[in-house]
Amino acid sequence: MYIDLAGLCYYHAALGLRLNSHMLERQERTLARLRKVNIEDVLFPSITLLSDLIKFLNSTKTRRGKGIVAILEKMLEIDEMTKTMDGLVWADLSLEKSDPEKFHRQWEVEERVAWLNRELRKYRFLPRAAAVIGGNSGADRWTAYFRGDPREKTEERLRLAPSEALQVILKLTQIGYLNRLRHCTHCQRWLYATFRHQKFCSTKCQQKSYTQSDEWKAHRRNYMRRRYQRLMKNYRKRP
Repeated sequence: MYIDLAGLCYYHAALGLRLNSHMLERQERTLARLRKVNIEDVLFPSITLLSDLIKFLNSTKTRRGKGIVAILEKMLEIDEMTKTMDGLVWADLSLEKSDPEKFHRQWEVEERVAWLNRELRKYRFLPRAAAVIGGNSGADRWTAYFRGDPREKTEERLRLAPSEALQVILKLTQIGYLNRLRHCTHCQRWLYATFRHQKFCSTKCQQKSYTQSDEWKAHRRNYMRRRYQRLMKNYRKRP
């Protein structure tokens, strides 16, 4: 019986290539699905979440809570420093001689980033998982999420623990809204800017700030001068 060994080898090689191609295709589909997976935390984006964060930033008294405020301040400082930088933000040693000013700015950013990450290491997020539905329902059977340190306790009259406040801040960086967290121009309390141009935490602060401005003071002087002149004019007209 004649067996075409060359043909048989070619057949097996072709079959192996098709199997490998099929496996790679299936793996790529799996990887594509994995890229879309984002394991959430236990914080539900409720309507009060941002106001809870602002209340935390303005009212926290604990060391860990104040640490979150310091982290936010540093992140905003880094955010402001990197606005004028093009490309990747890292200290390129080749610029030390060719462009020392740019190198110095990059190095200042790296120093602040190093401090930031040292502080972030103090906060832990623990993974949790559970099968919540029985049967053979696939992905719907399981829930997986991260939560903050369970040993943390919320302060009186605050709804967020320090690690939860940090989670909200980090999420804001991912949608480009970190700089919406800012200080009120008048009272310096924290606010979340619903609009980009918002500078005050309340209408009261806005009005107080305006009445203390040079523009308002000049307007007030002119108003009082005109009022005085009208009064004097009416007084002189009396018989």
